[in-house]
Amino acid sequence: MAHRDAPIQIERADGIATITLHRPESRNALTPELFAALGSLFQEVAANPEDRVMVLTGSGDAFCSGADLSGSADAAKQLSEGPISRAQWTRKTTAAALALHDLPKPTIAAVNGVAAGGGCNLALGCDIVFAAASARFAEVFVNRGLGLDYGGSWLLPRLVGLQRAKDIAFRGDLLDAQEALELGLVLEVVSDHQLAKRVSEYARTLAAKPPIALADIKQGLNRATSWTFEESIGFENERQAACLGSSDFREAMKAWMQKRPGDYTGH
Repeated sequence: MAHRDAPIQIERADGIATITLHRPESRNALTPELFAALGSLFQEVAANPEDRVMVLTGSGDAFCSGADLSGSADAAKQLSEGPISRAQWTRKTTAAALALHDLPKPTIAAVNGVAAGGGCNLALGCDIVFAAASARFAEVFVNRGLGLDYGGSWLLPRLVGLQRAKDIAFRGDLLDAQEALELGLVLEVVSDHQLAKRVSEYARTLAAKPPIALADIKQGLNRATSWTFEESIGFENERQAACLGSSDFREAMKAWMQKRPGDYTGH
C-alpha cells in the first residue's frame, strides 16, 4: 500500500487493485511526471497475476481535472524548444492512456466529481465507468486551444457516435452525470455515498470470473471496430482454442455441473 500522502496510491484486496489519484489541492490534476508514473502503475497491475480487476478513482470531491503544468519548469522548457521536443513531451505524458488501453484486465472508473481534459479521457478509457451523482465530464481541450488527447478522438465516437462526439468536443462544455448516462459515456449513476460500494460489488463480480477469458473478450471487443468480420472470427478461433486448453475452462465446466461458483487460477 502506498503512503497515505502519496499523490498516486494503490490498495489491493480480493483480486482488486484500486488506484486513487490523491492531489486534492489541485482536484487531482497530474503533472507530466505523475501521468508517467500512473502509466507505470498500470503496467505493474497488468503484470501482476494476483490483480484481476483494476479500479481507478480520485480522492476528495474530484476524479481528475486533467494535466497540471503549474510549477513544472521542465515542462515549460520542453514545450518552448520546438516541435520535436513538444512531440516527445506529448508522447511521454500520454503513455498512461496507452498503458490503460493495453491493460489486459477489466478496468473500472469510479468518477466522484469533475473529470476534465486528460482526466475525462482517463475515465472513458476504462472498460466500465460508474459515476456519482456529483460527477461532471468535460472534453475541455478546445477551450484551451488544444486538440483532443489521452485517446479522446478514439474513445468518444465509439461511445456516443461520430456526430455526438464532435458536438461534445467542439463545445467543450461540462456534462453532468445524467447527461453522461444518457449519452452512453457511463454505465450507471449512483448516489455519491453509494459509489464506492457499487463499484466494489461490480469489481468483485468480475474478479471472480476466469481471467484468461476476460482478457480475450476485452481484446477482441476493443479491436473489433478496426477488424473485418473475418479477422474477428480468426482471433476468436485462436483464442477459443487456447481457452479450451486452460485449467480455467475445465474448472468452469465442473463448477457449472456441480452448481457452484468457479475457482479460477488464470492458467
